[in-house]
Amino acid sequence: MSRVGTSLIALVAKTYNVPVLVCCETYKFSDRVQTDSFVFNELGDPSDLVPAAKEKFLSDWQNIKSLNLLNLLYDFTSPNLIAMVVTELGKIPCTSVPVVLRMSRDASL
Repeated sequence: MSRVGTSLIALVAKTYNVPVLVCCETYKFSDRVQTDSFVFNELGDPSDLVPAAKEKFLSDWQNIKSLNLLNLLYDFTSPNLIAMVVTELGKIPCTSVPVVLRMSRDASL
């Protein structure tokens, strides 16, 4: 999970053949399977999505019963959009993350 917008930037980079590198310490690796951004996420204030501009577009969104704003703070970036993960162990492909997790579990036993 990463901040909202990361997945979109990675998708655009992949479209233009620009490699996406992720810098992450290995203690942040998780073996939890994540398929989308809705299963586990944090919610922000929905009012942050409505700009405080001079125009009154959506200024009374709270009174529209059929409209519910959802301000997700994180999104899921698919591993096929990531070229390499840079860690304290060096550069590794996304497919090596489970190996690093297994090695760290074995070392702690």
